Amino acid sequence: MSNRPKISSSVTPEMITGIVSVIFDHGGRADIARIAINLQSDVDDLLPVIDVAEALGLVKVENGDIALTNLGKEFIKARSDQKKLILRDALKQVEPFATIFKLVEEKEEFTAEDLFEEISRISGLSEEYRNPEEIHHMLLEWLLYTELVEYNGEDKTFKVKKAS
Repeated sequence: MSNRPKISSSVTPEMITGIVSVIFDHGGRADIARIAINLQSDVDDLLPVIDVAEALGLVKVENGDIALTNLGKEFIKARSDQKKLILRDALKQVEPFATIFKLVEEKEEFTAEDLFEEISRISGLSEEYRNPEEIHHMLLEWLLYTELVEYNGEDKTFKVKKAS
């Protein structure tokens, strides 16, 4: 079983950027309920986003407050291309992306099905990530945003980008 934090398939990179920006706008620390009120959202809807931001090391949650970490402060001040690199590095520490990076090291090209097979072998991940379509969508969101891979929609393959 993997002990790494996991990313909810419903959370996108844009949501992470948004929550980090909102916390920054509140002075770098805020009450989660206050943020929910300001965003006209339910706290329960924010929790998956907050969990992912915390798993990525961008925020820390304590006693109902959420605060930017040093990495979160670096992220908010970074240019767009630097934000992508920060997220790419952070993704290596969370599932299912830790597994993806392992797959990327082994293969130059892979499909969502390849990843799904790999995930299904890992206890604890197979239960959480059992919908191949959801995984495919999550891969598109995160891997294309961080520019780790290129995507060929015709054969639905991900190809590792060569460093230029």
